[in-house]
Amino acid sequence: MTDSIVVIRLTRNLRYKLTYVKIFETYLEAELEQEVVELLKELIQAQQSAIAPLSRYLRHQDVNVQDLELDEKLLNHALSRDNVKSKLRFIYDGLKRAAAWYKTQLLDRQMATNPEIRELLLELGEIDAAKLWRAEAIMSMLRIPTEMKEKEWDEESGRQEPELEKGWRPRLVEDVGRPSWTGTQQPQYPRPRRSRNKDS
Repeated sequence: MTDSIVVIRLTRNLRYKLTYVKIFETYLEAELEQEVVELLKELIQAQQSAIAPLSRYLRHQDVNVQDLELDEKLLNHALSRDNVKSKLRFIYDGLKRAAAWYKTQLLDRQMATNPEIRELLLELGEIDAAKLWRAEAIMSMLRIPTEMKEKEWDEESGRQEPELEKGWRPRLVEDVGRPSWTGTQQPQYPRPRRSRNKDS
């Protein structure tokens, strides 16, 4: 039973990653600032680097990963964003939710008791959290607030609690007791910017 839950969750995770690659590739077709173009290319590369070990694990569990379909609801929602601010907020929110999801899975006994799965979750979570920091830096440079203001997010079934939206910063490794991130990003999280968006 535990194995089936693991496979179901990781298969869904892979489906989301494949969908995000398509979203980022589609966003690249628009006229965007060079900094946003570079971010999208980095995000595509990061998602592809995460897809490889995830697909490998699922294939060993006899999952036919090549037959996975994209998440049409997520794709349609992403493609309805018609300006750079909205697109970056969509990207930021998705990365924040992903980092929170990995943290939750690492605290779930059904997911984290197997050392192989735990290492996979840590690897994938670190990738998304590092890119979350990168996206936040780009948004700060372009003076785009990270808080979601669009009304449609109030209708999303997956909306997080307000305190998570406002105050929680994903520090996946610190939360589960490991000393630092792997990869190229520095583990030290920049101080949060407190600005006029505080009341939003």
